[in-house]
Amino acid sequence: MGASPGSLGAFTGDEARTRFLAAYDRAMAHWPEPREERDVPTAFGTTRVHVYGKGDATPVVLLPGRNATPAVWSANVAALGAARPVLAVDVVGEPGRSPQTAPLRTPEAMAAWLEEVLDGLGLERTHLLGMSYGGWAAANHATRAPGRIASLTLLDPARTLAPLRPGFVTGAVLAVLSRSEERRRRYFGRVIGDCGAGAEAAEAQLRVLLEALDGFRGRLPQPRKLTDDELRSITVPALVLLGGDSLAADAHRAAARTRLLPDARVRIVPGAGHTIPAAELNSRVPEFLAEVDRSRA
Repeated sequence: MGASPGSLGAFTGDEARTRFLAAYDRAMAHWPEPREERDVPTAFGTTRVHVYGKGDATPVVLLPGRNATPAVWSANVAALGAARPVLAVDVVGEPGRSPQTAPLRTPEAMAAWLEEVLDGLGLERTHLLGMSYGGWAAANHATRAPGRIASLTLLDPARTLAPLRPGFVTGAVLAVLSRSEERRRRYFGRVIGDCGAGAEAAEAQLRVLLEALDGFRGRLPQPRKLTDDELRSITVPALVLLGGDSLAADAHRAAARTRLLPDARVRIVPGAGHTIPAAELNSRVPEFLAEVDRSRA
């Protein structure tokens, strides 16, 4: 028996799909070239992965936030891929080009899906980097299937280290219910902050988000705060970058819990919102990945 339609992430109709995918393609055009696309079969649906870079260093896999798509990495892939392959995942159950065919209801199922993706890509060892919801998915994976993970990078991860601010959730709900594009732009622009991607790329990424709000119904497990024991179980080197002005969570409260990670580096980025600015990410993350690679060698 197949999955019921209500248990799967899906577009609200053909017109919504067409609008969203047009916005998605415009945003992806800001990626540097050459860019390769791979489709990885999994038990939860075929997963689209965008690939850039062909260096010999350990690959890095990128997981975006909710409704963000791999387009969100356009200002980062060149820096991240200078010495290694970069593989940006289009998450099953999210709007994009990875149609969902089976429910993803639990953290265990989320880890099972991602492990199938990593296996399908032929990755024996990889760095794992996640933003917002993707940060939770990356940390969740590190607690459940750590075997091939070389390091973990978390960018203002949703709920993983500290609860979401009540105003963050309320503001998002009110912006969506208002059906006013101006109000949505104002609120989600404040959430994202200045990500340093440039005006044209930032506008393209915001359009992707706006098209997803009414045009797609996601069906993924909610992120949850990791327990103290789960954090202690993450023994790989970890880099945690938190937005000092993030509307999502209290950066200092989140930073305090990183002390439970056995091998962590944490930085609160002054003035940053929920999205870590490109200049910060493009400097600190490649240095961290290279450091981890050197220590292993």
